Amino acid sequence: MEKENKFLKQYLKELLGDQITQFWNAKSEPRAIRVNTIKSTVDEIKNRLKQLKVSFRDVPFNPEGLIIEDDDLPLSQTIDFFLGKFYYQGVSSQLPAIVLNPQPGEKVLDLAASPGSKSTQMAAMMKNLGFLVLNDVSMKRIQALNTNIQTIGSVNYAIYRQPGERIGNVLPEYFDKVLLDAPCSALGIIHSHPEVYSWLTPKRMAKIVEQQRQLLVSAFKALKVDGQLVYSTCSISPEENEELIQFMLDHYPLEIESIIPQIHSQFLPGLNEYNNKIFDPAMTKAIRILPHLHEMEGFFVIKLRKTGRRHRVVKSYQTFKTLPYNNPQVADALKQISNQWGIPEEHWPKYRYIVTRDRLWMVNNQIKNIPDANFLNAGLLLGEKRIYGWKLPNHSIQFFSRWITKRHLPVTEYQLRELFKTGMTKVPGVENGYYALSWKDQAIGSLYVEKQRAKIRLMHRFNVIL
Repeated sequence: MEKENKFLKQYLKELLGDQITQFWNAKSEPRAIRVNTIKSTVDEIKNRLKQLKVSFRDVPFNPEGLIIEDDDLPLSQTIDFFLGKFYYQGVSSQLPAIVLNPQPGEKVLDLAASPGSKSTQMAAMMKNLGFLVLNDVSMKRIQALNTNIQTIGSVNYAIYRQPGERIGNVLPEYFDKVLLDAPCSALGIIHSHPEVYSWLTPKRMAKIVEQQRQLLVSAFKALKVDGQLVYSTCSISPEENEELIQFMLDHYPLEIESIIPQIHSQFLPGLNEYNNKIFDPAMTKAIRILPHLHEMEGFFVIKLRKTGRRHRVVKSYQTFKTLPYNNPQVADALKQISNQWGIPEEHWPKYRYIVTRDRLWMVNNQIKNIPDANFLNAGLLLGEKRIYGWKLPNHSIQFFSRWITKRHLPVTEYQLRELFKTGMTKVPGVENGYYALSWKDQAIGSLYVEKQRAKIRLMHRFNVIL
């Protein structure tokens, strides 16, 4: 902390009282992962961690979450991470989606989705069914979101780029459930983000709260009557949490819902009052996490239900149709992919498709119509039409791994390590074209061979741990 922030120092002292010293001396949240149940199981990942001699313990409120006691490898260097079998996600960060509990078949909105920790969590909780709309305003952040949601093998989502404040007007009463993990002051994670200490001022706090208010109103509008909304922040500030929720209760037909006792009892309840302001008695149904008490990043989580409308709803959004497997625009491409890669044609009727000039995207069969305002992309990128036929990206190869029977290119351990370390390896005698990287008889990635060199596209290069 290079320069003393008198406002923040006094603010936290008044908020935390005699706990202020404990707060500043709080331990950092331990690293944690979440098992991607689309591609793996908790037992498989636990056994793998034991094999790697990595100590772990369960996240107490999430059956798919594991706290890593030491990450000296690190786990991001493992083949399992490349295959998308697990995802690094903070302990506290795993809570909002658990509280929302999205189900297969529902329409769910992640209003401020990037970089995708909670989005990927919800996609798996929904068992790749239903329709998950992921929205963000920053194209740079959306790129990370798109990479992460592709990696887990999701086919139940669409990505949009628009200000979150507008989505309630664009898609009024469209969603069964909404998650708003709002941009915030980050006072709950100040220990790992000390830059907050230098930039937070009363003016900026007020600006943050106003943005959160607009996002909450938008979330309310986007939600169906009787739908559920989970609001969360990584802040311990009542202005961003209880006080803002009280505003919503005073002006919109909403009620606070209980969080299951097994989870709620592990943390502090929401505040009844603050700064001479009295809140709805049900505010105690919310959850407060303080880093010095729970050894987790500070967080606030509350669940709300929409009980009525405030204004007349006008639904005027346009949609476009996804295409069935036998549509003329799709059928020939799927036949070519089956011929090239050996994927049985019996799999194609299980999905619907989006066709662009040289790409084919795949979504689940429940997604028949997609709103088109500010739409970017949806589902798994199945393939790209190239000179040498259809290229299946890494995530597509992994998705259909057990059914790909052609164009396997087995590699030695040396070749595999060289691929991950340098992005290429020599493959004498192999003709130019696209292949499935085959390791232990399993297709795990996409290779392009040119002049007897195999190349792989990776997010980053690393010394892979097999």
